Amino acid sequence: MNHLCGLPHLNNDDSQVAIHPYEQETLAAFRQRFYDSAPPIEEYRSNNIIAHYNADAGEEKKDSSSHGFQYECDETNLISRRVLTPQYTIPHDKLPPSGWRPLDDCTLYRFLLADRQKDGIFDTEASFQRLMAALQFRREYRSDVIVHNIWNNLSPPAHVQKCKAMRVAIWAGTDYNSRPVVFERLGQFFSSGNAALMTEEEWEESYLYFLETHFCRMRQISMNSGVAVDRIVYFADFSGVVTSIMNRKIWKVIPLLKRLVKKVESHYPEIVDHITLFNVPTIASAAYKVVRGFLDPVTADKIELFSGVPLERFNELMGENVIPKEYGGRNDCDYPQTL
Repeated sequence: MNHLCGLPHLNNDDSQVAIHPYEQETLAAFRQRFYDSAPPIEEYRSNNIIAHYNADAGEEKKDSSSHGFQYECDETNLISRRVLTPQYTIPHDKLPPSGWRPLDDCTLYRFLLADRQKDGIFDTEASFQRLMAALQFRREYRSDVIVHNIWNNLSPPAHVQKCKAMRVAIWAGTDYNSRPVVFERLGQFFSSGNAALMTEEEWEESYLYFLETHFCRMRQISMNSGVAVDRIVYFADFSGVVTSIMNRKIWKVIPLLKRLVKKVESHYPEIVDHITLFNVPTIASAAYKVVRGFLDPVTADKIELFSGVPLERFNELMGENVIPKEYGGRNDCDYPQTL
């Protein structure tokens, strides 16, 4: 959340497509509803959140006794009672019980898009409930501790590092639109039997590190390029999936994937621009249908499948220096085999 906050040099006019007036109106109403949902001022006093935000903003502490929180949102110029400046990092112990924190328009818009209907109409009630659930989830699962660890280059717990070796994914570079490119050896994970070697809770924490790293990468790229980056592109290699079908280990992995999607990924909507699955054999179609069935419909519509390595498609999206060598590119980055 808020991964673009505090980056005033971003060239937003050139890097982001202007949204339709209907979208602007919906976003404005959604923003106002969200800020109206801010916890009572007593929760901020009890957690010393006021002092935290004032200190980070370099502002003199304001007297809230006469007019509540009277802040101006830097991004929207919205002046509203109890509005605080959105920030990328916030100490976990400064959050109220609900996990509520000020959010920027980029974050709010992602949640709106997650529940947009096929006719283009936003389901704002569904988006609001999704957003509030996500804030509660982040507090319960200490997501902001993970954000702090990643941003400050602190090593993750040993079990998270072990999970990463058992389910291999790399950030290979950026595509032509400055979006992080992720390659994953998903087929090898299916056939490895690794899903049963760690607890569900350990896989969940590892996946949280994976998702939060997306935001860290997008923030770093935005800082360096001056372009607002709010999506990644994802490529999954299904090599090895036939073995997983033959040894039936795939059917032990699918429940874990379903759990991660429903319990974790649902709280991180609209961060993937498109998904490419390649080296997908015909025999895997049944398993793919099962997986697609529990994906968010908006996410499922972004998937494209290839039976081999779609080098031509890769070249349409990224330079040869980003494509790993084993797929026909020139990127010799460390891309280990799955343990």
